[in-house]
Amino acid sequence: MENTSAKFPIRLVEELILLMLDEQSGYLEMVPGWNFSCVMAGAVLADLALEDRIDTDLDALYPVNSRPTGDNLLDPTLKEIAESKKKQDTQYWIERNTGRSDDIVTATLDRLVEREILEHESGGFWGLSRSVSRSGTYPASDLKVRQEAKTRILSVIMNDDSIPDPRDAILIALMHTCGGFKLLLEPEDYEERLERIELVAKLDLIGRTVATAVKDSTAKPRTRRVLRTKPIPKLRYTDILRQRDFRSGNIPKAMHGIFQEHGPVVELPFKMRKSRVIALMGPETNQWVNKHGRFYLRSKDYIKDLESAFGASRTLPGMDGAEHYRMRKELKSAYSRASLAGRLPELVHHCRQSLSRWNEGDIFRAGEAFQHHISSQISHLMIGVDCSHYVDELLEYEHRALVTQVQGALPKFMLSTPKMRRYGKRVRELQEAITASHTPGQRRGKPADLADAILGLHKNDPQFLPETDLTFPFVASMVASIYLGSGLAFAVYSMVRHPDLYARIRREAELLFGNGRQPEAEEFSHDTIDVTVRLYMESSRVHPVIPWQLRMVMNECIVSGFQIPAKTMLLICQTVSHYSDDLFKTPLKFDIDRYLPDRAEHTTPGAYAPYGLGTHMCLGNRWVELQMVVNLLLIAYHLKLEVLPANYKLGMNPFPTSAPNKKLKFRVAQVTDLA
Repeated sequence: MENTSAKFPIRLVEELILLMLDEQSGYLEMVPGWNFSCVMAGAVLADLALEDRIDTDLDALYPVNSRPTGDNLLDPTLKEIAESKKKQDTQYWIERNTGRSDDIVTATLDRLVEREILEHESGGFWGLSRSVSRSGTYPASDLKVRQEAKTRILSVIMNDDSIPDPRDAILIALMHTCGGFKLLLEPEDYEERLERIELVAKLDLIGRTVATAVKDSTAKPRTRRVLRTKPIPKLRYTDILRQRDFRSGNIPKAMHGIFQEHGPVVELPFKMRKSRVIALMGPETNQWVNKHGRFYLRSKDYIKDLESAFGASRTLPGMDGAEHYRMRKELKSAYSRASLAGRLPELVHHCRQSLSRWNEGDIFRAGEAFQHHISSQISHLMIGVDCSHYVDELLEYEHRALVTQVQGALPKFMLSTPKMRRYGKRVRELQEAITASHTPGQRRGKPADLADAILGLHKNDPQFLPETDLTFPFVASMVASIYLGSGLAFAVYSMVRHPDLYARIRREAELLFGNGRQPEAEEFSHDTIDVTVRLYMESSRVHPVIPWQLRMVMNECIVSGFQIPAKTMLLICQTVSHYSDDLFKTPLKFDIDRYLPDRAEHTTPGAYAPYGLGTHMCLGNRWVELQMVVNLLLIAYHLKLEVLPANYKLGMNPFPTSAPNKKLKFRVAQVTDLA
């Protein structure tokens, strides 16, 4: 549906979405399903009635003006009603249009963003825009200014003397029908105002008719389809072993082979934490996770052992719901692209300082070298501590914790060996160094970093983020260097293997850094770094470093026609779609032109997901993109690298994150301007 919000007044369906939005959690409060779909369909009918396009009597709903409104939220329903040869009642048309519910919600959310009423945040969260939150009114533009929905509706039901207009009475009727006021009000307030709610809900004939039909549809539907679920295919170990890409470590490509042969939902032939494991694959399941995962999936179960390894119990990756949303909001600015852009000279300095240790003729292992290269940047830019003298021990401890506590690839006692206990002391040393260096006096005049944000949150609300939980987010920032280092190694490999792209990236770098220039952040625009950005995007498609996510099913759900019970462990293979030739032309070819505007293959819903899906999508993805691009530019400018051996065929280590195997080495053939 195209967005045409400027042409139309705010619709009932838009305000209904605003009423259902919980700003504490960033979620729509109603669980998707039949009841929710009936309410959305009913709101569209009510909007058509307010536009004088339809009317109702006791027996039928009928068109009174079939001329389209021009609004794609309403016209598909109007067209179907106008073309019907048989008159049907309101309940029939509500049930008939439940199939449009997802399209209606998607288009409505897009329009609310276009109107600057809602803001959409990474991870699929929604919130009122600052202007609406501050003023309590919608932006005017071409619209009549109206008081924000919750403020207006709560005023009506809390004030017995107020006289609602018909539109508000309809909204109240619909909200009451779907139990929305139980979510909007505290229990004692709901009980106290129930009589008032029921009175107002009956004031308007349209609202009363539609609400009654919605209620009948949810209680005793006449046309509701019975969902027939399919048996989930159970894989055998031989099904997995037949996929040769498993042997080379290319998990996304291997799982794409499983997807092609067995479909989007399969049960794997092993268990995790005594739970059966079901894999989700393909664009359709990706879209389901993005839209509905928050209602059915939980992240705490698979990460709690990793948290405990660092003495924590409440962490960003282990939180769900309102707590997770709050934590993301508190840390959002520290992880933002703008935060890194403001410290661009520091990033360039640390990158060059790290590159300067390589001389002509040097040979180095790609994965290990670039993890160290990135860790030096992360430690200075995110936590303000130079831990270079013990970064090896930190990374090895973090790596062992991931392998033992999350993936279970090694027994848990392997985190308690004498060496690991010794390395674990470095974790405590890191926290002590961060705490000691982030006092008000020492931070005065310095740009705020992630450690400032974390310590500030602890200071302002020690119950939400207690002292016992401080270590994990500090360590998590260093864990990121494992992922980013692997991602940079893949990108550099892709650049070196395509000499024409290597040359084009070097030209972009020369325009920015040539003749000793120190470019400003705004110079890193789409035009100046276009080739570098597209190379990094394509490398992330072909070689994603986070190819899957683990989640526990907390509420039984139906995905792509397969019923998945609670307490099932889900392996969400979101990057399987990267290898689909339905989405990406010749997906095995490294082709940066697929991101050009006239192709934009990555924009198909569910197609491109290198940063994860849903509410736990990587919070720092914009930071990562800028950091990777700056590193690629500086590497291309200062170093001419060669792959060793020359005939090397890329192999991968899939655990704990996808990384080039140890056989990938680079030789420094030439060094320029690093003295």
